[in-house]
Amino acid sequence: MAIAPNRKVFEAAAAWYVQFQADPPTLAEQKAWQLWIDSDPAHLAAWNQMEQLQRHFGTLPQDLKRRALNTGQQRRQVLKLLLLATGTGFLGWNAQQHTSLGNVWADYKTGVGQRRSLSLADGSQIQLNTDTAIDVSFDAAQRLIRLRSGEILIETGKLGDQRPFFVETHDGRIQALGTRFSVHQLSGSTRVGVLEDRVSVQPADPSTAAMILKAGEGADFDSRHIGRLLPFESSAVAWTNGQLIVLDARLGEVIDELGRYRSGVLHCDSRARDLRVSGTFRLDSTDAVLANLQASLPINVRYFTRYWVSISHNV
Repeated sequence: MAIAPNRKVFEAAAAWYVQFQADPPTLAEQKAWQLWIDSDPAHLAAWNQMEQLQRHFGTLPQDLKRRALNTGQQRRQVLKLLLLATGTGFLGWNAQQHTSLGNVWADYKTGVGQRRSLSLADGSQIQLNTDTAIDVSFDAAQRLIRLRSGEILIETGKLGDQRPFFVETHDGRIQALGTRFSVHQLSGSTRVGVLEDRVSVQPADPSTAAMILKAGEGADFDSRHIGRLLPFESSAVAWTNGQLIVLDARLGEVIDELGRYRSGVLHCDSRARDLRVSGTFRLDSTDAVLANLQASLPINVRYFTRYWVSISHNV
């Protein structure tokens, strides 16, 4: 049975998390943190929740990173700001017992590093990437997929079903027009990429005109705006085969992507982030990927714990 952390434990986890966001931990801090994690299952549960907040809402605001954490009052202020920043309250978090914000009620979901394939009643195929949650709602009028979080690849059914097929995200709706396409819920926007046929993208604001995306095209959109068209290639969904394919990409972007497939913090300093990298990497073995990157680039990969890895540029 899962251990639900209480408010004080969550507050302590927030304090550790923000402290480590501001500066890489010293050896003494790392040991103290590991002792705290190991001393109670609720501590690890609270820490996992902090990681989930980061994955769902992005990095913490700069004012949190600058805030000192030496007193109980300051830790309470940090906790309050964290809860405000994530748009949720402690009671809502506690009720969901450290699962991905509401995803405990999702029809289908994956954990960090997991992938899953689904076959729907209309013949459609859906592949769920890491840390993804969806609801499926088919009725007489429509076929609707609600993407709560994460990333999916959809191939609509070929059985002649005439009901419209929609994917709904926090930012709006995508209508499939006989197609194969990807939808990724980002922090504050949705990314759509089309591999076959077309989709129609409609932001939540009804005053914003819909846009048609064709095969090979992608775009990000939020509730009011649709960004510029970008090329979208099959390599962008290599995750369906457990791969990450990059060509002359910034190391920081690669590390951010790898971080989606492993538990814990994967920190990369600013100098290392600007290095360029190309290759095909296995997503089910991120430690091996990090070892290969260290062997081929001027970087050091340090494991403070299995949950905390720091990457720095060789001086």
